[in-house]
Amino acid sequence: WLVAAVRPCPCILCGVSFPSPSSPRTFPRTPQGLSRTCEQSVGCFVRATRSPFAPLHSASKMATHWQDIQEKTFQRWMNKHLAQRGMHVDKLPDDFKDGILLCNLIEVISGDKKVGRINKHPRVPAQKLENVAMALDFVRGEGIKTVNIGPEDFVDGRLKLVLGFIWTLILRYEINLGGDVDNDLLRWVQSKIPDYNITGFKKEWNDGRALCALIDALRPGMHPGHREMDPSKKEENCRTGIDKAYEELDVAKLIEPNEMANPRVDQHSMMTYISQFRNLSDRDRAAEDEAARRARNAAKCRAYGDGLTEGVANEEAGFVVETPGTGSLEVRVEGPSNDASAVVKDLGGGKYAVSYTPKVAGTWRVHVTLDGVHIPGSVFTVSVLEEISLGGEGKFRVFYSTTASSSKGRKDVFDLQKLLEGKRIHERPDFEPWIPVDIMERDDREAVFRKAGTRALPIVIIDDVVVGDYDAITALNENGVLDKILSHGIAGAGREFLRDKAMFGGGAAVPAGGKLTTTTTASPSATSATPPASSGGAKFCAGCGAALGGGKFCSGCGAKV
Repeated sequence: WLVAAVRPCPCILCGVSFPSPSSPRTFPRTPQGLSRTCEQSVGCFVRATRSPFAPLHSASKMATHWQDIQEKTFQRWMNKHLAQRGMHVDKLPDDFKDGILLCNLIEVISGDKKVGRINKHPRVPAQKLENVAMALDFVRGEGIKTVNIGPEDFVDGRLKLVLGFIWTLILRYEINLGGDVDNDLLRWVQSKIPDYNITGFKKEWNDGRALCALIDALRPGMHPGHREMDPSKKEENCRTGIDKAYEELDVAKLIEPNEMANPRVDQHSMMTYISQFRNLSDRDRAAEDEAARRARNAAKCRAYGDGLTEGVANEEAGFVVETPGTGSLEVRVEGPSNDASAVVKDLGGGKYAVSYTPKVAGTWRVHVTLDGVHIPGSVFTVSVLEEISLGGEGKFRVFYSTTASSSKGRKDVFDLQKLLEGKRIHERPDFEPWIPVDIMERDDREAVFRKAGTRALPIVIIDDVVVGDYDAITALNENGVLDKILSHGIAGAGREFLRDKAMFGGGAAVPAGGKLTTTTTASPSATSATPPASSGGAKFCAGCGAALGGGKFCSGCGAKV
């Protein structure tokens, strides 16, 4: 490691100067030079294998590397298909790590075939690996060869391998030619615009004239002046062609004008975009009536966001709607027993942010229409849960930390392990190996704490119902409740048993959507320290109001009592 004592340099992507004299940084030495990352932590964290004194490339050049163009094009292609399910890829490869978007994408492009029963709430690495493995098995079952890629490559976020896999999907389900794909598509283009002598899918398309010529060849008279266009105005010409194809031919904008005009334009990106032109219908736009025009505009819309797939009762759910910029947008949300008001905020440019709050758990339906016509995916079916799910239905789980700093935390882990081993929990088919929160993604880890209502570890969760920490489990064990839960089985009937206060003889209960609390009779000394409740003699946490089980810490909020 080397302390960087060099002149301030701008970040090679965002331009922020670093390192600053007031905030020295350390950089690992690589064979090619120093690792360079943004000083202000603005999110780019670029690593450049170069000498710190070598000339810097401009941000615009770095942002238009062929792989950047490919990543953006593939992402737009995926979002075009995922719109049917109200889903959206924001960032690759992160959004594919849990396998949910990957499985949904494959189902949509394969004609709504079912990948299998995936885990809809994967919070631990094992569940994510299972989802991705299921997607890969389905693809192989379709006769598609997958080379040098496995579930761990998606979960670990290996971008190049993920992009290669997506290209395989595009070849099969979009271009769908087989054999010599490059020459097949190329021959089709050459047959339409022979005057332009197109020999590939790179620089030949940079000045935009070939694209405009292709549009005119497919729809004669739509762009007759393509030969007179100024070849030096590359980006302007590309924008004209891309906009015309989108507005008149419904060809999705999978590539941006500046990307097509770039000398390093990605070949696979251009092939993905151009392949859309082969699937155009022969309908005559001039003969369209008003109803057909509205239907075409609605088909160009896209809605995506968590609020179109899943929500939690009494928590705000949201999503985004993108429209062509014309027409009247209407959103209606229907619940199992009553409707919810949708708040629509105009973000400009035909983009809207929509939010609503479902009051009860159950199946909700979201209608999104433009000028009275449903957009792709509408009506959306939304599953609203009583509380956040960790995907642990039918499982006995323990979340713990490998870096517990307090002596109590370390002792609780040891004592809980000893207690559960005595119950032979580890031999049960519904038991999962203890899950260290240290290796979980931050969002997944925060979901565990949010559901538990505490950051105190270890946390025991049975059938996705929070039981509590070591003190809560000890209380359940002392009054025989833990043995009753285990004897009834965890999945299905066990969950209902866990919620049934009568079965515990008044000893414990789990409110609907809540975490388990225990009520044990307070000892005389404890009663004198804390006034008893008006009924029953149990004592309660002064912070969160949860019933205390006799331990030193509240099982609800983790506070010392």
